[in-house]
Amino acid sequence: SGPPRAGWLVMYTPHLETERLVVRPYSSVDLKARHRLHRECFGTDESPDATRHWLEWTLAAYRELARLYQPPYADYAIVLKSTRQVIGGVGLVPSVVPWATLETDPGEGHPRHEFISPEFGLFWAVLPEYQRKGYATEAASVFVRWIFDMLMPRRIVASTEYENLASQRVMRNLGMTVRENPFRQPPWFQVLGVLDNPAAMRAEGT
Repeated sequence: SGPPRAGWLVMYTPHLETERLVVRPYSSVDLKARHRLHRECFGTDESPDATRHWLEWTLAAYRELARLYQPPYADYAIVLKSTRQVIGGVGLVPSVVPWATLETDPGEGHPRHEFISPEFGLFWAVLPEYQRKGYATEAASVFVRWIFDMLMPRRIVASTEYENLASQRVMRNLGMTVRENPFRQPPWFQVLGVLDNPAAMRAEGT
C-alpha cells in the first residue's frame, strides 16, 4: 500500500524520442486529436464526450497501474516533433494467444486444444495523412525497446486481420515473425506477429 517508489513512477511515464517523434503519455489537452484517432483509425462513431471519458480513464490508468505495480497496459501519444501534433498512438495491452491454432495437424488421437496464454500485446495507429511515412514503425520500435528494458518480457506479440497488410508490414519492419491462423477462428486472431526479446534469446543460448 502507499504511493509507489519515485523510480517506479518515472518508468511509468515514458518520454521516448526518435529522430522525428516523441512517444509520451496522453494529457487532457489531447482530446481533439484522440477523438480523430478513434473515428478515423478505429472506426468508432463515438461522441467527443465518450472520447473524454476514455481520456480520463487512460490518465487514471497511468496512475493506478503504477500504484499497484502492474504492467503499464495503456495507450501513449505519438507526437511529430516538427509540428508538436499528436499523429497517432502506440501502447500495450494484455493479449490472449491460442497458440494451438498455429500448429500443424496434431494427428489422429491428439485433438487440437483451445487453451490460451496471456502475452504482452503491442498495438499502434497513425492518422491517415501520416501513414506510409514510417512513423508507426519508428514509434513502435522505440516503445518496444522501452518495454523490453523495463519489464524484461520473454516476447511481445501483435495481432491483426488477414487484409490489414499495412499492419503486417509494420510487424515485419519491427523484426517480428509473422504467422497466419489457417482456421480463421477465433475471428480476432487471424495474423500474429511475434518478437522475441534479444536478451532472453541470449540467456537461452538461441
